[in-house]
Amino acid sequence: MEYTVDPAITAVFEKLLADPLVRKAFAFIDKDHENKVAEQKEMTLVHGAPFKEREKRSPMYKEKLEKYGAADCFMDKHDNAFGYVRGGSGPLIVFEGHLDTVFPEETPLKITEKDGRIYCPGIGDDTAGLANVLALLRAIKHAGLEPVGTLMLGGTAGEEGEGDIRGIKGLLDDHKDIAAVVNVEPGSTGNIVFGAVGSRRYEFIFRGPGGHSWSKFGLPSPIHAMGRAIAKMADIDPPATPKTTYTVGTVTGGTSVNSIALEARMKLDMRSMSMDALADLEKTMLKLVDAAVAEENFFRKESGAAVTVEKKKIGDRPAGDQPQDAPIVQALWAAITAIGKEPKLLPPSSTNANAAISRKVPGVVLRTGGDAGGEHALEEWFDPRGSQEGVKTSLLMAFALAGLKGVTEPIKLK
Repeated sequence: MEYTVDPAITAVFEKLLADPLVRKAFAFIDKDHENKVAEQKEMTLVHGAPFKEREKRSPMYKEKLEKYGAADCFMDKHDNAFGYVRGGSGPLIVFEGHLDTVFPEETPLKITEKDGRIYCPGIGDDTAGLANVLALLRAIKHAGLEPVGTLMLGGTAGEEGEGDIRGIKGLLDDHKDIAAVVNVEPGSTGNIVFGAVGSRRYEFIFRGPGGHSWSKFGLPSPIHAMGRAIAKMADIDPPATPKTTYTVGTVTGGTSVNSIALEARMKLDMRSMSMDALADLEKTMLKLVDAAVAEENFFRKESGAAVTVEKKKIGDRPAGDQPQDAPIVQALWAAITAIGKEPKLLPPSSTNANAAISRKVPGVVLRTGGDAGGEHALEEWFDPRGSQEGVKTSLLMAFALAGLKGVTEPIKLK
């Protein structure tokens, strides 16, 4: 696609590419590649189970940040692990990967390699991002690069599933002076995500008296009420513009085939680019659940018993958008171009960048380079060949956004 970058932004990257210390950092990144890959495999074998980050991954990552020279490293109450590369009074720029994976603690973790690909649950999403951030830190320290502003480098907790991007939300709550967020995720170096798909998630817990399917026939059933709710939801046709979607992702319940259930549960995921459309869909779905329970109870009213439903909101990711020519998007486009790759603007996604974009804090998703596939599956893989490009992109973005002392001032983001 035809895309125009402000000449002033282009000039920043020309200055960075010409700087001897940046060239020194680039040379180090190439030499450090095998070390980065080895560290990525090492970290993958440390479980990142949801809501368990504080037990292993967060302290591990904090120790690595300290080892590689980050200042004032910390773990916060949200289980994030961060450190600083401090400069002067310029903007505070965050670079982060997320510490959690989707895999429960009992998932076997074993590295296998074939045809250049590394296979293991979590090897890409987002251990690749964590490895990129650490490689960025090593390159900065090796070359002696000093930002005008301050870089905040680290790993966030709770990005996946019901973690509900709690780590980056908490980081933005606690550090109101954050000027921009760069979320590092696995994938091709050229891909740019700058829009945020919002989501709301619910768990519905249907409860009833339960009983034997023969002797207690006629009692209202939590499973039947849940089935009525799902059938009603399936008839909903959400708007195509803004794109709005939903799915009942999981259902559980019942005791045995010959029992009227005591309890049934289902989890509903709703997504949209528009917070208004998402709120409308949420309202509709909640009414349908109430109507389904009422119908089941009316149908079995002669029993004198009733099904109830508990509605638990288990996820709330804010939607947001920013212009495709926003300065941070132009900067990432220019950074990718500067390393000789072809940039591509991708559709909105649901990532840590949501938290920033929804608060009008500039945010983008930067890809690690290399290649990746099978995310959230046991067959997940990462191909590290060429992933040096992702680290170089991170380095150029870091010093374009934070400025490089004696070379460039920070790009104006607003």
